Amino acid sequence: MFISCVYFSGIISDLRLDYFIRQDLKLYQHKEHFHFNTDTRLLANFLKVNDQETVLDIGTNNGALLLWVDQFEVKKLYGVEVLKEAYDIARLNADTFFQHEHEIIHAPIQEVNVESVDVIISNPPFFTQKETHPNVKMDMRQLGRIEINLTLDELIKHANRLLKSNGRFYFVHRPTRMQEILTTLNQYSFGAKRVAFAYDKDHECKSILIEAIKERRCNCQILPPIEI
Repeated sequence: MFISCVYFSGIISDLRLDYFIRQDLKLYQHKEHFHFNTDTRLLANFLKVNDQETVLDIGTNNGALLLWVDQFEVKKLYGVEVLKEAYDIARLNADTFFQHEHEIIHAPIQEVNVESVDVIISNPPFFTQKETHPNVKMDMRQLGRIEINLTLDELIKHANRLLKSNGRFYFVHRPTRMQEILTTLNQYSFGAKRVAFAYDKDHECKSILIEAIKERRCNCQILPPIEI
């Protein structure tokens, strides 16, 4: 497979072939970039996709979540990634491993315009710039963790803009920001339908998983706790 010029501008030796959730679901990752992690796996297992739906991943990184969604009978997959290096790897993974029609877009979500989709998914940056130490080096890993290119408000605002009415929005975030999350969902006409909390071995809540519905009031279902 010749990928150095067409797909990836870096050094091929910096890529490694990993599997995501199942050993038959393989994708490339760069050893110095932000990798899929426990939150990515939690979100993959939490989200639901129906046949012939169109799915958009905000901040797709290497395309791991889309690789999982590609196992369903979807109509089309969109991946949006603002970082060029991550976009290159997502495109490589999509063109190599995906079975369904797909489009990987190199742009900030704030500038993306596509036909409204049925489902939006996202494992976004969790930490605000305000709570980040000024001496932190903004490398590829940190850019996947800190709200430099995408804030929580922007994430929810543009999920609303790109979803169909009654479309579903699945994302994972930090429980410390739960009040802000629920307030912002309400601001942009989302109703929280399903919520799950994930706990580590010390029984500390580490992640919150949310399914929100655009333009619908929902009776929110709190799911059983997830053990990481």
